Amino acid sequence: MNITDKMSEGIVVSIMGFIIVFVVLLVIMGILSLFNLFAKIETRRASAVNTPEAPAPAITAPAPQENLTDDTQLVAVITAAIAAARASEGEGGIEGTDGLFIKSIRRANAWNKDALNQNNY
Repeated sequence: MNITDKMSEGIVVSIMGFIIVFVVLLVIMGILSLFNLFAKIETRRASAVNTPEAPAPAITAPAPQENLTDDTQLVAVITAAIAAARASEGEGGIEGTDGLFIKSIRRANAWNKDALNQNNY
């Protein structure tokens, strides 16, 4: 065999390898899409079987509004906590709060409170 025959045979083997890989990938993709289809059919069937009669919607009272007008004591406590944390980060001496400016304080909504509770803060 000369070099051109070896090169042409190598190219044919490479092309066949690519074709086989893509065919196998398409088969795997088809199998996975069938799993997805079966899962959707099963959830539809389960929801059709297990649908109870819908109860009458309960009337709930709106959540009470929080008083956000007078939070000066809360701001003072937060400022003192930040100043104490900054003092403990120093060389052991108590630093002044000269560089401490609180621009805004926002209340945490329910989602933030849940995240803080999960992290044990």
